Amino acid sequence: MKKRLISIALALLLLLAAAPGAYALAPLPGGGSEPTVYTCADVKCNVGDVAIISVTAQSPDGSALSYQWYRSLDGSNMSGTLIVNATGSNYYADTSSIGTNYYYCVVSNSSTQVISSPIAVTVENNQPVIEGIGVLTLPSKTQYKEGDRLVTDGLSVRVYTDQGYYDVTGGLEVSPAVLNVSGTQTITVKYQGKSCTFTVEVEAEKEVVQSISISSLPAKTSYTVNERLDTTGLSIRVVTNKQITDVSQGFTCSPMVFSSAGSQTVTVSYQGKTSTFTVQVTAATPSPSPTVSASPSPTATASPSPSTSASPSPTHTVTVHEPHETNAGSAFLQIVLMLALLGLVGIGAYVYTVQRRNKK
Repeated sequence: MKKRLISIALALLLLLAAAPGAYALAPLPGGGSEPTVYTCADVKCNVGDVAIISVTAQSPDGSALSYQWYRSLDGSNMSGTLIVNATGSNYYADTSSIGTNYYYCVVSNSSTQVISSPIAVTVENNQPVIEGIGVLTLPSKTQYKEGDRLVTDGLSVRVYTDQGYYDVTGGLEVSPAVLNVSGTQTITVKYQGKSCTFTVEVEAEKEVVQSISISSLPAKTSYTVNERLDTTGLSIRVVTNKQITDVSQGFTCSPMVFSSAGSQTVTVSYQGKTSTFTVQVTAATPSPSPTVSASPSPTATASPSPSTSASPSPTHTVTVHEPHETNAGSAFLQIVLMLALLGLVGIGAYVYTVQRRNKK
């Protein structure tokens, strides 16, 4: 009877050794105390997947079990290389590259050890091929002002592959990140080499003057009191939130007329911003008062009578001195004197004619 039971036990052990996933048990002296070990099924996965292989063991004598995993290149459980720190009943197999690797575990108890059957881990490249992508949901914000940064909250993309499609919200690249162009702006979304687009509206930012400074002084910087400012050649440098430019018009200056002598500060104003420069003002030189001098009175002289054999007619010379009167009175007196002179000339001519007649 005892021999029959031993035969049945041996037959069962042979069946377990031949069954899939069973361990190949190494013969150990003493018999009956080796651990009973079962392996998991072979594993197939894709590159980068998590692949966990394991063994399940029991110790007939109740002693503690220990584990050590090995990698086999030829598929046997006799010529493997030890894997450092792989000392648990489970092991995370390497799936970083395509191909098949074999693993086995040596299970030990206090008196003996068992080598498991090899477990095949096959890594395949069954990743779906991406054929295209499209925007599934737009970001929550699609209205911006010029210079704002793009907000992608709420953006999702549908990925179309040769095996179907799936939706993603992470791993997306968008450009441009900063919206510097006003109007309707196109945003490009990229995912694993594929791209799609959507649009947002960008409001133009109002240009605001931040500061001004004197770029070049006017050609004239010296003045006299009561002279007016000449801005020819004056230009200012205008700094805005968008650009820096030099401006030669559109500004105002104060004061425009210099009422006092000395160094004067001129304030230039442009769109709420100011800058200053200085000019020199000197006192005006007073002009001399005009001098009015009286003209000497003219002297009227009667022409002498023509010479004859008779006694010449008397010559009358009249000298008139201009009185110190107003200009109007002096002109009137000159007229009277001229008339008197003409009268004397006429009388002289009459006397001369009478004398000639008497001699005849």
